[in-house]
Amino acid sequence: MSVNQRTLSPWARRPDVRIGAVIAVAALVALVVWLLVRGGGSGSSDQPAAEPIAPESASPAQIRDLSVEIGRPIYWLGPEQDRVYELQRTAQDRIYVRYLPSGVSVGTRSAAYPLVGTYPVPGAYDVLKSLAKTSGESSFAAPRGAIAVFSDSRPTNIYLAYPGSDVQIEVYDPSPAQARSLVASGRVVPVGS
Repeated sequence: MSVNQRTLSPWARRPDVRIGAVIAVAALVALVVWLLVRGGGSGSSDQPAAEPIAPESASPAQIRDLSVEIGRPIYWLGPEQDRVYELQRTAQDRIYVRYLPSGVSVGTRSAAYPLVGTYPVPGAYDVLKSLAKTSGESSFAAPRGAIAVFSDSRPTNIYLAYPGSDVQIEVYDPSPAQARSLVASGRVVPVGS
């Protein structure tokens, strides 16, 4: 019985090629492990998901208590008479305070009411400064050294952040002029201020 021995091509006998192949396979395995460990989700945070809160009526004290619990400010427009404060928190830790007139159901899908969102964004101020330089974006200086940025195609949503902050704030109003006025007036403050 004869044994046929397969000969390796000259490039496969080179040690640098074999080492390169081993490194490539190891890198591929590391990438797969990393994707599995991070959950393969679309979130960019290494932190676990936040405990969601479905839209609910909340008092200023309840919103303040949540702010203390999570260890960062939650922004709002301050108290308003004859308004119900709707509080919502997503699994991505986005917190919304919406101002509903009396008689409007909490959880309504209507976009007819002012809203302030508070989002954890590392380096939020620098992120918005970069965004402001993008075509189709406009910006203005907001009170207390904040930068405010909005898309020219969606001026109803204005995003702002303060220097050194890891919190991005969104102010929405169905009227672009009113959204800008809310931001420029200095009414956007942490609950409890």
